Amino acid sequence: MRLGVSGALLGALLCAGCPSNDETLVYIGGQTVDAKTIDADPLAMLPGGALILGQLDAAALFATSLGPAVGQIATNLLPLGVESNFVPSRDVKRIYAATYSMQGADFCAILQGNFDETAIRRAAQRMAQTPSGVPVVETHYAGNSLYTVSNIGFAVLTPSTILSGNETAMRRALDRLRLGKLDRSLPPWMQELFATQGADFVLAADLSAENVIEAAAPQVPFLPGLRIVRVLGNFRPPGTNIVGALTYADNPSATQGVQALNQLQQFGSFTTLLALLGFAPKIPPVTVAQQGRDVAFSVAVDSSTAVALLDFFTRLTQPHWTRR
Repeated sequence: MRLGVSGALLGALLCAGCPSNDETLVYIGGQTVDAKTIDADPLAMLPGGALILGQLDAAALFATSLGPAVGQIATNLLPLGVESNFVPSRDVKRIYAATYSMQGADFCAILQGNFDETAIRRAAQRMAQTPSGVPVVETHYAGNSLYTVSNIGFAVLTPSTILSGNETAMRRALDRLRLGKLDRSLPPWMQELFATQGADFVLAADLSAENVIEAAAPQVPFLPGLRIVRVLGNFRPPGTNIVGALTYADNPSATQGVQALNQLQQFGSFTTLLALLGFAPKIPPVTVAQQGRDVAFSVAVDSSTAVALLDFFTRLTQPHWTRR
C-alpha cells in the first residue's frame, strides 16, 4: 500500500499498546489557572471511560476536497451564525471527540483554533438565531456559561478552546474543571496512540466491556472477541490513507477475525453492512495481516468514498431538529 508514512504509523500501532498566548484565567479544582493549561492538553478535558476517542487535524482536512464535509461537522458541533464571527474553515484547527454510555449515547468534543470569544458570547447572550433558525439558550453550570441549541451545547473555555457535546457529557467534562486537577483519563495504550507523529487523524475504541459489542456481533462477524481498535491515517493521495490494528482477546479470536474480514471483502457483505448504517461507498481492497492477538490492516480510500464516510459522521453529530 502506498501510504507515505504508513510504515511508521503501522509500526507505531503494533508496538504501542497549538498553545494560546491568551492570559485569561480559568477556574480549575478551586484555583484559577492560566488558559494555556487548557489549550496545551485538550485531551485532559475529556471524561474518562470513552468508548470511542478521536482526534482530527481539521486544518489539514480543510485543505483538501473534503473541506466542505468537515465544515458541516464543525457547524453541528458549534452551531453559530455569522454574528458570532465564526467560519469553520478559518477558525477550527483541530477537533477531539469522544463517545460514552453515561445516560444513553453521549458525546463530548473539544474544538481548538482561533475564536472570537467576545462575539460568540454576545451573540449567545442575545439568544441569536443560528443557521437553523433555532435560538441559542444560555444556562450556567460549574461556573461556566453553557450555550445550547436544542440538544447540542457548547462552552467557551478560552479564545482557543471550546467544549461541545450533549448536556450529560458536557457537564461531566466541566466537573473535571470544577472538582480536580486537569489530568488525562486515558489508558496507557491510548496515550501512546495519540502521541504518534505523522497522523492527520487518530481513532481509538475500547470494546472490552462485553455489552458494548454483544448486540452488534451477530451482524458484524469480525467483532466477537474484539477488545481494542486503533486507527491512524492521513489525507494524502489518493484521498485518505488508513492503517489500523484490531486487538482480540486471544489468538483464535484474532484468526477468526481475519477470516471474517476476508470473507466480508470477498462476498461484498461489508458494503451491505455500511449500507445498513446509512451509506454505501465503494470499498477498496483492504490488506490484512495477523500478529498474535493483533490484526493489522491498511487501506487507501479515494475522495468520493471519504466524502461518504464523512457524511455518515456528519449525520451522527447532527442536532435532532435538522434530521429528517
